[in-house]
Parts: sequence; structure tokens; C-alpha cells
Amino acid sequence: MISNFDEVKKQLSELSEVINKFKSEAVQLRIVEIVLGDGAEHGSADDAQNDASKPAPKPGRRKATRSKATLKAKVDSAEAKTSKNTRSSGKGAVATVSELVDNGFFEKPKTINDIVSHCEEKLARRFKSNEFSGKLGRLTREGILDRTKNGDGQYEYTQT
Repeated sequence: MISNFDEVKKQLSELSEVINKFKSEAVQLRIVEIVLGDGAEHGSADDAQNDASKPAPKPGRRKATRSKATLKAKVDSAEAKTSKNTRSSGKGAVATVSELVDNGFFEKPKTINDIVSHCEEKLARRFKSNEFSGKLGRLTREGILDRTKNGDGQYEYTQT
């Protein structure tokens, strides 16, 4: 057992105040190892101070380690995406609604669900209903489309 237990306990309580000022648990452990161990096998106090100046990593995240080949492949693929030879994957919801208006799709009343299903079946494009709502509202305010509620309480849009 420790012969001078009260003295060691007092020293540890003083030490804990200093150690707890560091936010990083890794730095706290390193300091405790240095103080309790001989310090030589775990690094010097200068190393602990350098670690303390680095920001603490966010909990739950680990620093990714990648090889040079992986990083080079990632850079090459990013360059390929930004090259002029790439094509867009299709029109967005706003452009699609404008195209439908120009093609006379709204001659008969259509709900947003009708628009979504038409785009999926006839145009082979998948959209969510909320992607159309902003453009349809804008076209209604501009007087290009008119909207009325149907029996189900859904808005139906028709061309004016």
C-alpha cells in the first residue's frame, strides 16, 4: 500500500484541476501517463503541449486515412466530373413544368400527383410532388395557370 497516501491524494487533486482544463481526453491521458510514468517511453511534455494546441476531434468521427492512390483516384474523378464533356442527367422539375405548359399538358385540369405520374410514365423522370409546387404557384400568380380545388380538396391546375 502507499505509505504517504494523504500526500499523494492531495497532489492528485491538485493535478486533476490542471488536467481537466484540457478539453481533449487524449491530451489529458497523455499528461497523466507522463506524470505517473517515467515520461520517456510515452513522449515528452513538449509533445503533450503540442497535442494540446491542436483542436479536439469531433466525437463520433474518425480521421480517414487514405493511401496516395486513393486520393489520386478521387482527384481524377473530380476532374472528370468538371470537364466539358459531361452532360447533365436531365431537366429539373421547374424546366419540366415549363415544358408541360408549352406543350398544352394543362388543357385539362391536372393535380400535382397527375404531373408526377406523367413525368414518371411518359418522360422517364422521377420527381417528388414538392418539387413542382413552387413553380406551379408562380405560374398561377403570373396568370399562366389557374387553380381550383377538386372534390378531394386537392388543387387542380389548368392553363388560362
